Amino acid sequence: MNAPADFTLRHDWTLEEIVAIHDAPLLELIARASALHSRFFDPNDVQKAALLSIKTGGCPENCSYCSQSAHHREVRLDRVELMQVDEVLSAAKRAREAGADRFCMGAAWRQAPKGERFESVLDMVRGVRALGMEACVTLGMLDDGQAERLVEAGLTAYNHNLDTGPEFYGEIVTTRTYEDRLQTL
Repeated sequence: MNAPADFTLRHDWTLEEIVAIHDAPLLELIARASALHSRFFDPNDVQKAALLSIKTGGCPENCSYCSQSAHHREVRLDRVELMQVDEVLSAAKRAREAGADRFCMGAAWRQAPKGERFESVLDMVRGVRALGMEACVTLGMLDDGQAERLVEAGLTAYNHNLDTGPEFYGEIVTTRTYEDRLQTL
């Protein structure tokens, strides 16, 4: 769908602008989001996405709500190291055949790795895009250059949870700060 002539896609948001959006009343944000969404998309159309955990368990973060955390010993979760690219692409093909047009890949990491494992993730993104699907990942925090490399590989969305507001952050997770999370945004 083409954007209206008066629309400007921005990538230069300031921290103050992001905080202002974060602090705005929820119902105002919902109304604004609905109006903006309706300008670009059929409000009756639903995107079908599939999610795959490409690396499960053993996350060093202590998020109080998350079963992926290595800190929650009471959770019985089979830990799975990073899946092979061909396994992930096979799952993406099955998702596409089932009607999904977006394939999301999640990894239980504090921060996206460097080296061979990150290269594998880039190959996964390229492979998903080659299937004609949108590619989404959630890999934890990113270092300089990693976001750009993901975009170059064809990534269409990055999921990065803030978890809660800054005033409650220490009650939800203590192994990182709210500011740590904002750095990736």
